[in-house]
Amino acid sequence: MLSVLRRSDCEEYLSVVNPLPSLLPVHTDPTVIPSILLLRTEEELDRCEGAFAPEDQRAIGGAVEQLGLRLLEKLAVSPQQPNVIVSPLSVAVALAQLTLGARNETERQLLQSLHAQDLPCYHHVLGRLLPHFSQSSLQVAARTYLRPGFEVKLSFVEESLARYQSRPVSLLSVEEVNQWVENTTSGHISNFLESVPHDVVLILVNAVYFKGEWQTQFDPQGTSKGAFYVDSQNSVSVDMMKSPQYPLRLLDHPELQAQVASFPFKGNTSFLVVLPRGNISSVLPKLNISDIYERLPQEKNMQVSLPKVKLQYRQELQEALSSMGLDSLFSSPNLSGVSDEPLRVTGVHHASTVELSEEGVEASASTAVTATRSVSVFSVNSPFVFALVDDASLMPLFMGVVTNPAPNHEPTLNDDPNRCESTHCLCLQQIHPHLLNNSVLNQT
Repeated sequence: MLSVLRRSDCEEYLSVVNPLPSLLPVHTDPTVIPSILLLRTEEELDRCEGAFAPEDQRAIGGAVEQLGLRLLEKLAVSPQQPNVIVSPLSVAVALAQLTLGARNETERQLLQSLHAQDLPCYHHVLGRLLPHFSQSSLQVAARTYLRPGFEVKLSFVEESLARYQSRPVSLLSVEEVNQWVENTTSGHISNFLESVPHDVVLILVNAVYFKGEWQTQFDPQGTSKGAFYVDSQNSVSVDMMKSPQYPLRLLDHPELQAQVASFPFKGNTSFLVVLPRGNISSVLPKLNISDIYERLPQEKNMQVSLPKVKLQYRQELQEALSSMGLDSLFSSPNLSGVSDEPLRVTGVHHASTVELSEEGVEASASTAVTATRSVSVFSVNSPFVFALVDDASLMPLFMGVVTNPAPNHEPTLNDDPNRCESTHCLCLQQIHPHLLNNSVLNQT
């Protein structure tokens, strides 16, 4: 447990005791956010009050996309971990909440990593998008876990609650955190944290859960085994969802040297699949969701094959974020907006799952129609990039690279319900004075 002294000035603090939530106002309607707390100054409030036009939403969506693409570039696939799945939205919300308590150079670095340095209304628009997402198939929930006895500035707790609906809760046990994560993701992410070190005083946790239904479903009777080619010499056998005539928007993208397909969900979200002809690593630096949406043609019936998969991914993001310019966040950042005590981030934990199945809104009659020679073919049978995109803001809710949809099966030599959920948390640890000059500090 940490003891934090109160400063002699007039700054307000919240001393964490149990039960914590009773210390703060409770808003029964999550869409009602005290607007005065969304911005730090009246000038910002005046500037951003009406900032929720489509172009404002797409500016935030583009920033979140850039964060997600940089993470995918840093989180390389390997034989041990052939697939990478992240929720850029989840990571962005966690870092944005931390930005509320960052000052000076630390705040600048965080805003730069969020690609928000030129977006003065970033918090305002992102905060308003979260309840907007909750009206569709996406659920976003956040909590601020505080160690009892740790004094945190009331302004940080209030801003976190107002902007990102992150409710303050006493940190009593790792089991309690894991249970909340499991409940929020409908049981799809369990045992999120193995332990919480005793010197961790604050954990920012958010969970993103998506359960979507295809506008046009795949007939389960059409699912059969098929080959997925992990490289030019090896393949794995996977269940392939198939449709002889599936309404699809398909683009042949010359700059990406890839086919790009958009599978629509009910509720203004789409599943983008980028199927490169060459190496996936050459696609990520050029990927631009806004550009793809502008180029996508009208729907056309075609023969489609898509892997039926359930993929899980867990990763500590400290190394990736450090290489993105946030290395000081893990040593001696300025988080004086959280507390006057020196703090540091000791862990950035991320877990995601993605499941693709045949479920859809419509019991499509097209599954009974036979294919003709004039029908185009789109078969996802080799490594691909995907993005689950909000069609209004063009924000990628989930992104990933899949090189082996059956990671538990060894590839063999070639002979010749749609659900996503993600959990993300930041852990803050007190820096003891004798550690301030050390170049290497303990991690969680």
